[in-house]
Formats: sequence, C-alpha cells, structure tokens
Amino acid sequence: MTDRQKLAQQRAGLVKQAKSLHDLASHREWTPEESAKVDDIVAQIQALDTRLTSAEEAIAADPAEDVMADMPEPDPTAAPVPDPTQQNNLARRIEKLEGLLVSNRRTAPAPLGSPAFVRDLDDRRLESDRRSALQGWCLGREATAQHRSAAQRTGLDLNNDRLVLKRSAQSTTSGAGGYTIPQGFLAELEKKLLYYNNLRSVSRVIRTDTGNPLPFPVTDDTGNPATVGAENTAPSETAMTFTQVLLGSYRYESLVLTSNELLRDSGLDLASEIGGMLGERIGRKETTDFTTGNGTTAPEGVVTGSSAGVTGATTTTITLANIMGLIGSLDYAYQQGASFMMHQAIWNTILQLADSQSRPLFLDLLNGNAPKLLGYPVVINNAMASSIAASAKTILFGDFSKHMIRDIGDIEIIRLNERYADKYQTGFLAINRCDAKVMQSSAIKRITQPAS
Repeated sequence: MTDRQKLAQQRAGLVKQAKSLHDLASHREWTPEESAKVDDIVAQIQALDTRLTSAEEAIAADPAEDVMADMPEPDPTAAPVPDPTQQNNLARRIEKLEGLLVSNRRTAPAPLGSPAFVRDLDDRRLESDRRSALQGWCLGREATAQHRSAAQRTGLDLNNDRLVLKRSAQSTTSGAGGYTIPQGFLAELEKKLLYYNNLRSVSRVIRTDTGNPLPFPVTDDTGNPATVGAENTAPSETAMTFTQVLLGSYRYESLVLTSNELLRDSGLDLASEIGGMLGERIGRKETTDFTTGNGTTAPEGVVTGSSAGVTGATTTTITLANIMGLIGSLDYAYQQGASFMMHQAIWNTILQLADSQSRPLFLDLLNGNAPKLLGYPVVINNAMASSIAASAKTILFGDFSKHMIRDIGDIEIIRLNERYADKYQTGFLAINRCDAKVMQSSAIKRITQPAS
C-alpha cells in the first residue's frame, strides 16, 4: 500500500468517527468532551487534506515522483484552536463537518482511484502539458526534451512557426498555415482585446473568412408613410431608396521582441505574458480607430459616424438640459436598446452636476451603484474626448449595435526565429484584420460643444 493510500485510509477512518459523533448527538448539543474530540478530528482531516492536495499537484507536475516521501506526518498531539462563536453550536458544527465530508477539488480531494480523482488528475496533467508545450513553442529549436514530450502529448508541432485562433467558435482549432493552440496564449490575447476595446462588448461583431469588400444595403424609409386611398383613384408610388455601407479590411499588427535568455530562464508564464502584451497593443489601437477613425485610412469610428443631437450649453459645460435634449433627439425606436458613451473624465463631471442648493443631481450614482444615467447604461470609452472644450464631441447616446465591427479570418501569432537571431532574440508578431462602420447614423446621437 502506498503512502497516499495510507493517508486516504486514515482520512476515511476519521470521517467515520466524525459521522458517528454526529449521529450520536443528532438531537442534542455535544458535550464539552465530544466537542473537543470533534475539534481534534476536524484538525486531523484538514491536515490530511492538505497533504493529499499537495501530493496531487506534485503528481500532475511529475507523475513518476514519489511526492509523499518527504512530507511530515501530522502532529496528532497538536492542540486544536476552538472557534468561540461555534462552541456548543450544533448547527454550525454540522455545517463545518459536512463541508469536510463533501469531496471538493481544492480542499477535499476525491478518493484515490475513483473516476472523479482520475478525471481531476488528467485535467491537471493536460493543463501542465499545454503550458509546457506552449513554452516550448516560444523557445523553438531551443525547446527541451520535456517541452517536446509535452508537445507530443498535446499535438502541438513545435517546428511550425505560426499559431492561429479560429474566431468562428471562439475556440482554438487548427487552420491553414497554423496549428492547434494550447490554452493560455491566444485566449489571453483575445481577452485583452476585449478588455482594452470595450466597444466590442456593445457593437455588433461579425466574422468572415476572407477580407473581400462586404457591402451592406441600408435604407431609411421613415419619411414614406402609407396613404389612404380614394375610390377610383390610383395609389401614389414611392420608390425604395437604398444606400450601401461597405466593410473592408485593415490589418493591425504588433511585434514583441524578447531575449532568448529570458525565454529560457524566466520563471514566469512568459507565453501568456507575450499574448497579453500583444493583445493590449492591438486593443488600444483598435479602441482609438473604432471611436474616432475616419473611415478612409482606418475603420469608421462610432463618434465619426454618429449624427448631431444637441449642442452643449457652453464651450466648457454640460447641463442636465443638454443630457435630456440628447435623449429626446434619438428616435424612440432606438431608445429601447440605447446607452450613453463617454470618457471617464466626462462621466466624473456628470456625477458632480448639482442643483441650485449644491446637492448632487445623481446622488445614487455616488454610492457605488452600477453606472447608469437617467435609467440608461453608461459605457466608458477613454478614446473619446477627455475634456469639455470648444467643438468637442463629448457624449454619445444611441443603439451601439448599429456600429458594426467586422473581423476577418484568424488572429495569427508568427514566431520570427531568424530575423533577430544576431541579437539572440525571438520576435512574436500578432496580426488581426478588421473593419468597422456605423450602419445607421440616426441611431447614435452626440453632444457637441459650441465652437466658441
């Protein structure tokens, strides 16, 4: 019998004792002696759980290692630390005890050899292999035998210098010129893209395989109502008028250089750090263009494609009347899914608006409530104007699903082995292709400060 099996057997015996005490006093409170005994059993179970959990983690890192050999035995003579608030409190003691009896991956491992334990151990081993394989991919030819073994188990080709993320399912799959991506690299990049470009959380995002021009027909028929017909009179005709919004493709790229010594010697999860850095860079640039891009040499920004709502009170102030006017300028049909959008500094200014008695108009928002203004959500976009100044477009209000973002193909990460070899460096190039346009300018209105 292995040491781990012995520990599991000891734990099972302690659990049995605890259950016996629980059944014995199921309709009364424990005596001081029983209470002290339960405290002792709980302390021993917790000590065993700690050792078993450490063993599992060590097995996941190196299955061949005997992880129990150097682990100290629990001290059965150690005095338990009683909890005064739970002394002689049957309900709380039962809750604490039952929490220990329920198998939990982090605090109470599943019994050794059980299907749950095997699945848990397999998951940990797979995640460890993925991290090791990805680190090996970053190292390229300098990957160690351990990296190569992990790559072979996960199906990652360390000789392939390109990784891709298939956007369609938001999951890692193989693609043309690339290979299956272990968890942690491009998933981190995709997360950072979303975090730094929160327009992606409110705009409509579509994905296409190629970057060919993608036309969208758009029409505004609101000025053409039906008519009431008269007897023996032909109806008047009104032609349908369409315009076209064309989504193209702009390439966003970011290059990170890292020394091979750092790749080889760093104790950090450097692969995820590189993925996060690439994602931050692309996300920041996307945020700027998706907000104020001109639509010619860059995607059309949501501010650029918005339509005039109201004019600010002065060059340096925004009033409650301006905000109410902005809401009123948007057709009621779009108000149902509308939000405000503004820079963080403008939002702070709005929070400080006060009445004639210097009382905050939005006192409830100063108490940590969710960012809402007059019942509508507020989206913070720090690529918008940060100060109230002449001609600044300070606040947007509208249905931002009418701002469409097009992602083309896969996000790619290319490892550049030779280009920077003379400096003993490796480059990692991220490429993301996308475009954006406002489909209906009347769906998004803005406050513009007066010119003077």
